[in-house]
Amino acid sequence: MKINVRTIIFGIIIIICIIAVGMAIYIPFTNNKPEPTNTVDNPSSITQENKILAQNFNKIFENKLDYQGYNVDTLGIVKNNRDKDIIYTVVETKRVVDNRYDIDLKIPIINISNNMSVERFNEKIQSLFVDKANDIMKNATQNTIYSIDYMAYVNTNILSLVIRSTLKEGNNPQRVIIQTYNYNLSTNEEITLEQILDIKGLNKQTVESTVATQVQLANEEAENLKRLGYNVYTRDLTSSIYKLENTDNYMLGADNKLYIIYPYGNANFTDEMDVIVF
Repeated sequence: MKINVRTIIFGIIIIICIIAVGMAIYIPFTNNKPEPTNTVDNPSSITQENKILAQNFNKIFENKLDYQGYNVDTLGIVKNNRDKDIIYTVVETKRVVDNRYDIDLKIPIINISNNMSVERFNEKIQSLFVDKANDIMKNATQNTIYSIDYMAYVNTNILSLVIRSTLKEGNNPQRVIIQTYNYNLSTNEEITLEQILDIKGLNKQTVESTVATQVQLANEEAENLKRLGYNVYTRDLTSSIYKLENTDNYMLGADNKLYIIYPYGNANFTDEMDVIVF
């Protein structure tokens, strides 16, 4: 039995049409499928803006008090020095003695009188930063580089001061110490991290989880560098310092951003730190 050529051609055309219709139906569905990815969502919910702020933390130190446009009434605040602002640079000096030391100091003072919290803050600044500078100038026997700078912010009624010192003694690794001081101008007392979380409406468990995640990620990077032969600081992820009730260094920075800071140089010869911004 012979097959008519026209019949064969007609059959081929029908098959092609069926395939074309099938592809037209299938392609939209396949195009709507998500592309495979090797990334996962950031469990810490840290925004890109806050990541950048954390990375730029060491650039904020301008040795001044920034009111950020807040109309803060300081007339009711009793000052030790009535001609100065509530925070000002009380010591500013640069001294160099060849083969002994090179110091560059900009040391602030909180200019509020008759307040035990402020007195305690200023005593800590004296003992931690000023006494160290005096000790270097008197007793340095190896070339020592030491600097102090600071930054202060007012967010509505909360005054935050952060001081940084950088120390390089002889062949020792560079050490960076960070200390923060937070004061409620309305209640005239120190303000705690828990109180700041309440003011900002931040959940303690969420913040603590975010801190743990960010510190773990930083430690993984450090471990990778260590395997490559670099001398880096590695964190003790089991340490209780990451519990918020044990977190000593925090501040409200520009635009009311909360900075939680873990400066490992406070207890070790390192300039490593973790900064998490909310």
